[in-house]
Amino acid sequence: MLPSPATLGLTLKGVKEMLKEVQEVKVGGRTRRVYVRPFAWNLRAPTHMEWAPDGRLLVVERTTGKVKDATKGGDMEEAKPFAWGLQGPSSMCPLPDGRIILSEFWGERVVDITHGGPASQMPVFCSGLIRPYSITCVRSRKGSHRIFVVSSARSDSLEDVRGLVSEITTGTPTPVIKDIPSRRSVGTEGLTPPETWPENWSAFASKCSKNSWTTFLPDEEDTLVLAISSLGRVVVFPLERNSRPQSALEIAERHTIGYDLGELGGIIGHPYNHLLYITQPTQGTVIALDPQESRSYAFDPPVVRGLPSPTCVRFTPDGEKMLVCSPTNGVVWEVAGFSS
Repeated sequence: MLPSPATLGLTLKGVKEMLKEVQEVKVGGRTRRVYVRPFAWNLRAPTHMEWAPDGRLLVVERTTGKVKDATKGGDMEEAKPFAWGLQGPSSMCPLPDGRIILSEFWGERVVDITHGGPASQMPVFCSGLIRPYSITCVRSRKGSHRIFVVSSARSDSLEDVRGLVSEITTGTPTPVIKDIPSRRSVGTEGLTPPETWPENWSAFASKCSKNSWTTFLPDEEDTLVLAISSLGRVVVFPLERNSRPQSALEIAERHTIGYDLGELGGIIGHPYNHLLYITQPTQGTVIALDPQESRSYAFDPPVVRGLPSPTCVRFTPDGEKMLVCSPTNGVVWEVAGFSS
């Protein structure tokens, strides 16, 4: 059995006792063996991770405002932070020129964390955003790259917080997708600023904590992948320049590739097998989608199950192992055998 989401402050003994679990998942007519073990532990609300251009695995700690180097894994309790003083660090995005940008969910901006250090000395890449979360860099047909961020739209009502995808390539946000439906994610109160408790936490928890994530397809150009948690759908959206912002519902009608997926978290394309992998935080699972078809995934088995509130999934450079963040117990899990 996996540890309960309440597990915190893990000792080495506790980690050894935690698990080296073998799961058997039936896919088609055969059984796949999936191996799960803790890779890094004693992190504080790790909601996102990313491979830096120099090969380091960076992990954000939402509630401490730090980014830590977890390349070697193990106990991260005393690990020296790579960056600190950030306001609700959320997603990171390596850029083709070697820079790394990061969204500050509580700070309403995107900053350049390439050189690490204190947030007060970091260049601001884009400001004036409302609860920015997922960041994606998409390759363009013209050989350049375009950068997109998920944030909240301006609203006078805490009961109707809508999501927004904007292009921020130039540092100035330009809306591309609007009116992304949202819902409150009960249980995420601890991932919102303390000053919002108890009256206004829902404005933070209803949009970007678990409600829409973006990624790209490794072999595609000018294509944005959006996981819309409130709809339980994944859409593949062909980008157009100089067009009006389109509503999420309009896009979902025309470009859905997977539905009946429930609550959705982080999503990423595998570099070699051409599948999309996405976390399902409420279900505690990670599932694989084929972007070449559009269908229901209601009866598809997950590639791994039993993870406490998984939010982010990444792969080792060789594509053989999956790494999954669990913010509720401060662990990054390593999953092997998922693609065999």
